[in-house]
Amino acid sequence: MLSRHAIAYLFSHGIPSIIGFISIVVYTNLLTPEQYGVYAIVFAMAAVVNSVMFEWLRLSLLRFYPKYGHSPQVIETVKLSFMAIMVVTAIFSLLIFAFYGEQFSAVSIGFILLLSWSQSWANMNLSLARAELAPKKYGVIAFSRATLGFLFGTILIYLGFGEQGLLAGLIIGFWLALILPTIKTWGLSLNVKAFDKSLLKEFASYGTPLTLTLLLGVIIHNSDRLIIDHLLSKAETGIYASTYDLTEQSIFTLMMIINLAAFPIAMKMMEEKGEKAAYDQVKKNISLLFFIALPAAGAFIVLGPNIISVLLGEGFQNQGLLLVPFIVVGALLKGFKLYCVDIMFHIQRKTKLQIIPVVIAAIVNIVLNFMLIPQYGIEGAAFATVTAYLVAVISGWLIVHFQIHSIPIAYMELTKIAIATGFMCFVLSLLRGYSGWQMLIIQVVVGLGVYVIACLLLNILSVRDQVLRRLKERF
Repeated sequence: MLSRHAIAYLFSHGIPSIIGFISIVVYTNLLTPEQYGVYAIVFAMAAVVNSVMFEWLRLSLLRFYPKYGHSPQVIETVKLSFMAIMVVTAIFSLLIFAFYGEQFSAVSIGFILLLSWSQSWANMNLSLARAELAPKKYGVIAFSRATLGFLFGTILIYLGFGEQGLLAGLIIGFWLALILPTIKTWGLSLNVKAFDKSLLKEFASYGTPLTLTLLLGVIIHNSDRLIIDHLLSKAETGIYASTYDLTEQSIFTLMMIINLAAFPIAMKMMEEKGEKAAYDQVKKNISLLFFIALPAAGAFIVLGPNIISVLLGEGFQNQGLLLVPFIVVGALLKGFKLYCVDIMFHIQRKTKLQIIPVVIAAIVNIVLNFMLIPQYGIEGAAFATVTAYLVAVISGWLIVHFQIHSIPIAYMELTKIAIATGFMCFVLSLLRGYSGWQMLIIQVVVGLGVYVIACLLLNILSVRDQVLRRLKERF
């Protein structure tokens, strides 16, 4: 079941991710580092608003939908709560402009507000599709959002609107993609009588502790960009953000795709079959995560020079290349923290415990950023982020082990995955000196082929047994 859903999400989320990957390449060739830096700052601030105000509601919907189903109470409670939060954020934005208008322009505040609303509502619809175990629906929303945002953003940049055109295009793309899902799933009318206070309390009890956790997670991910902007310049912010987005999206998105399928299944196992079945599912999830992510990370590190020179704009390349190894390791640690450690908190509904490791990591990240950026520049920011994620993983793992249950890991499978990845990286290192589009394609194909052969030889995740069984069934 997990593999089938993971493959479905590979197409439904993978194709939009490819579009997102291409968009970074296009934007860094159309915008200057300074313009990309402005765009990155607005995106970072919108992410803060999203995590503080909206994410708890989205995660609660994902967690409790398997329990309550698609009832009017669930739909109206979520919809009315979301609208109320929109009003609160609008009032708060007006107050910021009234008292700090000299520091924050109306245009910047407007973009941050609209982008946070757009992202949050899109994520709400995507989470509902996940909870329904409907990867096709998920794919339609994700694909249309990514495609339309990329299309309108690129057109407006070409028309001379720069980073503001990009932001406006993304927002337009969001809402064009969300019109039909909003009408079909949520409706345009409001049914206040269906609003369920007890359900909202249950949502709040589960989701509110996650607000601080999510905010601190966003701080770990985005504070480096804000601090670079404060201590260095918007141009260096743009170089850092573009390299980070390109690299992390390549690794972290693969882990996210697996989790999109795996998380609802683990929750369903907990609800229907109990704790042991849920933990067995988590063990399968973790093995599949590393089966996909570890070789991708290894290949990105080995082929980093060619990837950066081919994909990023010329003004982003020299400094960006130095960041790749840090960002790859950080992406792996981030994925492990979110999808292998934090899932244990969600299964047992002990989300309050999640706050502790993230608080520690956020403090470490901010302190190290202010210490390292003045001396080491954007490399210092990358090192600070990796260190923060490592601290979050270690502290979270210890809390889970002593307060909940040991994380169920198939160590033998992970060892075989590491061996296969190491062999692949050795072969790729022999091709490292070659560059260009054509060579990059050859390098990727060779790496994939070597890894597949190694997996078959080592029988990782029983792939050899499955292949032989299917061959016997056919012949």
